[in-house]
Amino acid sequence: MPMQIDIPAASDPFRIEGPAVVSFSGGRTSGYMLWRILQAHGGTLPANVVVCFANTGREMPATLDFVRDCGAAWNVPIRWLEFRKGSWAEVSHNSASREGEPFELLLSAKQALPNPVQRSCTIELKIRTIKRFVMTEYVWLHWVNIVGLRADEEGRVFRATQPQRDRWSNLCPLYDAGVIESDVLAFWHDQPFDLQTAGAWEGNCDGCFLKSRGDITRMMQDHPKRMDWWPRMEAIPRGTCGINRLFRSDRESYAKLREIVDRQGRLPFDVFEPSLGCSEWACTD
Repeated sequence: MPMQIDIPAASDPFRIEGPAVVSFSGGRTSGYMLWRILQAHGGTLPANVVVCFANTGREMPATLDFVRDCGAAWNVPIRWLEFRKGSWAEVSHNSASREGEPFELLLSAKQALPNPVQRSCTIELKIRTIKRFVMTEYVWLHWVNIVGLRADEEGRVFRATQPQRDRWSNLCPLYDAGVIESDVLAFWHDQPFDLQTAGAWEGNCDGCFLKSRGDITRMMQDHPKRMDWWPRMEAIPRGTCGINRLFRSDRESYAKLREIVDRQGRLPFDVFEPSLGCSEWACTD
């Protein structure tokens, strides 16, 4: 059974004043955050607090299983959402896209691929998809967005909590509670289920362009068929705007990285280049 944490209600940052959206990325940190919020509310969320998971179609199967398992183990409804052009669709673990369909649908309407500066994938597939869902389903004029950023991610917290002209404001209870990565890992070590990915390189979208060369080439080595999607997207002719029709202009194309892996195996690129985390709520439009 999960450990019990007794914190006075008045000082508990996990007691949420709705209307609010708990943004569940499908990772251990946001899963732990959800559990703490449930604990703060006696195991049941208030009626005006909803948990949302936005599926891009490029998440690893283990991520989808983890979201399902959290909902089932803790008896909490999690709304599974996917991008549709100008709208959204609600899916489930069984019906969720697994071949990048929402992502590819977005790209079909774009003249340039997303990149580290213009992250249209994050904005449309996650941020605006959840926004459209909330405005349609709940008709809230303003809400609080609960984000899974920890106390050891201060820079990302700073960006996420800057004032913005939109219908929500971001709140980071893990940061406010002083939770760091080791706390999250210790929690999951004691649970009857966990996120069954091989390592951090399998998190977020499988071939996310924010990952390092090392992580990308490891994914290509471990999951070659799955990673075919990324060079295929770069090979599709698009408009003249953007960065050479690539996800990144500052390094090799996905096709070139695949050539390197096929010829030499995975190289220790991580020594020189760390992966960047994909935090949708630290992303700006």
